Amino acid sequence: MTRPIRRTPQSARTAAAFVRPYLVTRGRTRHRHLLSPETALEAGDGRAGPGLSEGEYRQITTLCRQRRRSVAELAGTIGLPLTATRVLISDLIDARVLVLSLTTPYTPSDSPAGDRPNRQLLEALRAGLALKWPDAVNKAS
Repeated sequence: MTRPIRRTPQSARTAAAFVRPYLVTRGRTRHRHLLSPETALEAGDGRAGPGLSEGEYRQITTLCRQRRRSVAELAGTIGLPLTATRVLISDLIDARVLVLSLTTPYTPSDSPAGDRPNRQLLEALRAGLALKWPDAVNKAS
């Protein structure tokens, strides 16, 4: 005879914490933009649509309107895993509610990288090109 499994409050919270990011991102696990944890974001001139104006989307937008924030800082502040936060940020970038911020201008230096632009500049360029030509094929992914 088997007994029914009783869930303790702790295991119920753990299960809810595991399922919640899946629900917030509507089951999506891949982000469309190259977003490293240190990528800086700021508020753009776009407007949030019906699905982008509630919950975590609103929190992210409000935080970025206050000041420039990194992806890792946003993930920690709203309490979601980095992967789920990147999916939400990608939605906001597509709607132009958020834009990638350049914290350091591109200038040649004597560093080992030589005259190459930094990663953040390339991420901003990629995001801008993706907005201009959304039908372009992304062969890097």
